Amino acid sequence: MSSILEQLYAGDLAPAERNIQGNEEYDRLCRESVQEIREFSKKLDEQSRKAFEQLLEHYLELTYIEKSQTFCDGFRLGAGIMCEVFQGRPAADGWQ
Repeated sequence: MSSILEQLYAGDLAPAERNIQGNEEYDRLCRESVQEIREFSKKLDEQSRKAFEQLLEHYLELTYIEKSQTFCDGFRLGAGIMCEVFQGRPAADGWQ
């Protein structure tokens, strides 16, 4: 098996594309949410439906940005922790 860095370089690791697996509550909420969106969309006229779809698209874009930032922050924090562990001293302030 290749190293994590090699897998990342080769495109074999894509954290943003991983699905949440094994979480029944998440699965249930996703199903309910999709059903609720379908039912709500049926009640809208064409113009309102397009506006609602645009709203959902913007929400998904914001969610992606938030998840990306959270991943980066967590990675930086983890790297800072490892620096302290291996160097025996605190990492530089401002890991954020």
